[in-house]
Amino acid sequence: MTSSTFDRESTLELLRFSEDLPSLPDRFVKIQNIAQDPDSNAKDLAEVIRSDQATTVMILKFANSPAYNASHTSISELSKAIARLGTKETVHIATAMSLMYGMILPTGMANIRIFWSHAFAVALVAEHLAKTADPAQQHGSHEVAFMAGLLHDIGRAALGMRVDFSYFECETGHLHEDDLIKAEEEHYGVNHAEAGMHLLRLWGFPNELCEAVAEHHLADSPTFLARVCYLSNQFINAHLPERTAFDNVADIVFEKLESSPPDISILNA
Repeated sequence: MTSSTFDRESTLELLRFSEDLPSLPDRFVKIQNIAQDPDSNAKDLAEVIRSDQATTVMILKFANSPAYNASHTSISELSKAIARLGTKETVHIATAMSLMYGMILPTGMANIRIFWSHAFAVALVAEHLAKTADPAQQHGSHEVAFMAGLLHDIGRAALGMRVDFSYFECETGHLHEDDLIKAEEEHYGVNHAEAGMHLLRLWGFPNELCEAVAEHHLADSPTFLARVCYLSNQFINAHLPERTAFDNVADIVFEKLESSPPDISILNA
């Protein structure tokens, strides 16, 4: 497939075709079910995490990182790592890992890690900004803000998996912000924000999250969650080196939020 093959209608037809719809990874679904089940506990979460060596190692890395290990005491047991991180943070890390290794993107592992490290960083900032600007959660839950940040670029995955297998290897796949939107619309007739909205709707995600993803490049979006994603994405593009390792993301993000806090005035508009 080549990007020049597609106009808007053919791209939308491919994105909406449900017979071979990319599925959410099983581990993602299991983790979300545990997170949303009031009767589940840390032991249930640990059982799912233990089934994947890469996720287990990553949880331990985070628990021993400066962002979460103020006492400088190393630990090597998953149960203790979950206790140190807390269930919510553990769910966040495990969710991102489930997508990184569970969605088969048509590109090399280096690009996949860059893609999901960026997504995870935006999610951390989105949750932080939502808590700061809307502590009472009048505009939606902080957990939804995290998920919107994590999935804000899922449309890029959709374009790569459903429309143009060379997406992540060509010049377009390495652009950012307005340049990326312009190139996608020229090549496919659709940008990744709109593509992401279609994919999330097919997956059954709530409308507020779908709208946030659709409008995450609009600073003046009427949707609070979309403005949160916009500002989070801008902040990460400005402050996080592109090839930051996944396990270093939290340390850098929290340090930058403290040293160079973003102007949140657009969130209160």
